[in-house]
Amino acid sequence: MPSPAKFTRLLEKEYSKIKLSYDYLEDDELKKTFIISSLMENDTSISNLLKNIVRLGILEGANLTIEQARNRLDSVVKELKDSCLLLDGRTKRRFSMHDVVRIVALTCAYTDHHVFTERNDIESEWKDKDKLRKCTIISLVGNKIITQLWPEALDCPELEFLNMSERGSSFEIPKEFFMVMPKLKVLNLSRIQKSSLPSSLGLLTNLQTLCLDGSEIEDVAIIGKLKQLKVLSLRNTRIKNLPTEMDQLTGLKFLDLSNCWQLKVIVPNVISKLLQLEELYIKGCNIQWKVELLKELKHLTQLTTLKLDIKNDIVLPQVFFSRELRRYKISMGNEWWNSYGWPKSNYKFSRILKFKYDSTISLEELRILKNVELLGLVEFSDDDNNLTPLFNKKV
Repeated sequence: MPSPAKFTRLLEKEYSKIKLSYDYLEDDELKKTFIISSLMENDTSISNLLKNIVRLGILEGANLTIEQARNRLDSVVKELKDSCLLLDGRTKRRFSMHDVVRIVALTCAYTDHHVFTERNDIESEWKDKDKLRKCTIISLVGNKIITQLWPEALDCPELEFLNMSERGSSFEIPKEFFMVMPKLKVLNLSRIQKSSLPSSLGLLTNLQTLCLDGSEIEDVAIIGKLKQLKVLSLRNTRIKNLPTEMDQLTGLKFLDLSNCWQLKVIVPNVISKLLQLEELYIKGCNIQWKVELLKELKHLTQLTTLKLDIKNDIVLPQVFFSRELRRYKISMGNEWWNSYGWPKSNYKFSRILKFKYDSTISLEELRILKNVELLGLVEFSDDDNNLTPLFNKKV
């Protein structure tokens, strides 16, 4: 593997020409977004990129809301695609990067921003402690380098972004691993195959973003110590409850619990303490909702986006719709909706509500749903005890 500090002779001229596209990008916002994009997998969603970039101070504008940051990132990604540095993924809401362009990106990342990846040589660079102390970004997939070099703490006082996602292998994160990275803002431990997090995680007092998507983590109580956390993504993890300690994350703006199929309990008075929450995703979970727990959502006055599955029979409290959310997708009785085919045009709508209709629901109750774009109702058929669509149209 060639050093990331220079291009290989075979394609040196071609790489240098591609680098001109990077050099001529207008500002650091574009250049740094391009660098972070090169550390993502191909066909990554822009939403996933947002989680990794939003708290790094790359996107222009002070104190951006999550929605403002998303809109800004959409524009930046479009400009990078127009510059041929990024490609569309399966959809326009995703992106990829040509392998040749990625090599150029990682070279620029190393020379301009002290970024370390798998391309760095173990002997000459990873074992050079002076170089590591200057690192601002580290991105690794797998455990080869980690197990070889760091039996204890990783000494990187300038580190702001750390990605250590796994692919089919497991590694033991030492208890002291996070002790010497006081500036860390973004930590991505996607797909790690451990049930608990090391105790030194609680020392990351400046951490803004934590992604554990697809990991086997079960105990998340230690996350409550991360008082500066703004973005927390626990998609597809094995957590069984959202513990009391999480109520300390009073500055949290984004929480994703999608597809945590073992999640059954959200401790009372936790959600209501997350007063800065702007986006909340609780889909694909097995929570037994109670009216009291749903009422806690009314305290989230900053909430603009909500995705929620309610599998048990429960009537939404009227206070639930006391204000208009900008985006939501709420389904009640999710097992019914999975068996009923919905049109692919669903994605065109920002506000979707689906639930089982019966005679106990009055027109007055339906009128509180002021800003629904797609309303789906089903009712039981007395003849065959099946659910049939009552109507499905834009309202």
